[in-house]
Amino acid sequence: MFLEKVVVEINGYFVGFIFKDDVLIKNTIPLSKDEISKFFGLARISNEKYYIKVAEYILKLYFGEMLDKDVRKLINYELEVSPFTKKVLEVVKNIPYGKVKTYGDIARELNTSPRAVGRAMNKNPLPLIIPCHRVVGKNDIGGYSYGIRHKINILKNEGFTISSKLTP
Repeated sequence: MFLEKVVVEINGYFVGFIFKDDVLIKNTIPLSKDEISKFFGLARISNEKYYIKVAEYILKLYFGEMLDKDVRKLINYELEVSPFTKKVLEVVKNIPYGKVKTYGDIARELNTSPRAVGRAMNKNPLPLIIPCHRVVGKNDIGGYSYGIRHKINILKNEGFTISSKLTP
């Protein structure tokens, strides 16, 4: 088993990846130079074509220029998470572009609690590819590992109108 931790920089955005034998198992959203080290630690900067291509997909997802379901067909990825987290993320994977579901919606679908759904979402190793940003609270925007500002930007980039009810 070969693990590779890399960061790709494109136009001032940094995207971190962990690949296991050429299978993507973790990524970050596009971040600033300061943010990438905070969220991802130290990793070598890569200019390898494959990593650059995957980073371009992540950037397109962030800016609402590509569909997550299309990216999932283009890259080799694997969810290395608990069975429960995998069930939650499989539901999340099916939330349509530009739409949201609440933690409660997913909890009812899986016969669990909204809090358990939130904990599972926090363990999503493939943000944007598995669109956890599309899960919101009943009365607010909900949480996001990379910060609410990023979550709001991603949803707006997908054409979702953020109501005053959802803003923090």
